[in-house]
Amino acid sequence: MRIDDFKPGYPRFTALLSSYEPYFIFRRFDRLRARIILRKQDKLSILEQRLNEVDQKETSLLFLGKSRCDNNPDRLGLLSEIENCLGDYDQFIERTSRTLSYGRAQPRDRESLLNWLSGTGSIARDETAYLAHSHELVSLAPTGDTALSQLETWIEDKLINYGFLQGRFHAASNDRHVFIYSGSFIKQSAKALLLFLITLLLMMPIIVCNIISTLSVRIVIVMASTITYLLILSTLTKSKTMELILAGAT
Repeated sequence: MRIDDFKPGYPRFTALLSSYEPYFIFRRFDRLRARIILRKQDKLSILEQRLNEVDQKETSLLFLGKSRCDNNPDRLGLLSEIENCLGDYDQFIERTSRTLSYGRAQPRDRESLLNWLSGTGSIARDETAYLAHSHELVSLAPTGDTALSQLETWIEDKLINYGFLQGRFHAASNDRHVFIYSGSFIKQSAKALLLFLITLLLMMPIIVCNIISTLSVRIVIVMASTITYLLILSTLTKSKTMELILAGAT
């Protein structure tokens, strides 16, 4: 079914979101998560302080030295409550860490959703205001090759501007202003272009050095090409420092 086959409102909006994975954009609610973590942390701190006070007031050293014989109801109750609170705290910490690890939503995808919502007006503004929080929007879509994704975006924009993505190339909607490409042409073109650029960057210094016989000029060319290669690599990909060092060494 096409997006337009669904009723206006959430049926059509969710059809749009499900038609393109990068449109799975949602808020992380960073401030609220921090607030909840601080509250849970403080509750554990209070319980820890109460446990210390119970231990200090304990008159039976046997209860402190052998937990099997500990019959202090206050301490047993506190330990049970601490265990429950710690489990809840750890689970929330893990969920928050997992949420923070999601990749940030691409501005292009956010703008696309805003344009669609503005053009259709099918969802109440209050319920789409989450898209205004660009600093904490994340994409649930799997993170692919950053360099390849950027090239795909560039190629797709050029094809749209020149009117090549028509008809069967965006069959998800009848609206001529909705472009959700589902073919393989853009991916294949981006891969070919990326391979060409990599080959050019690697082979160009070799070709130039074979033409030039001056040693000092060759050294400058090698240094300049290496810096350029690493700069492009760090810009287009999420390379770590060690990965850049290894790339430069090889």
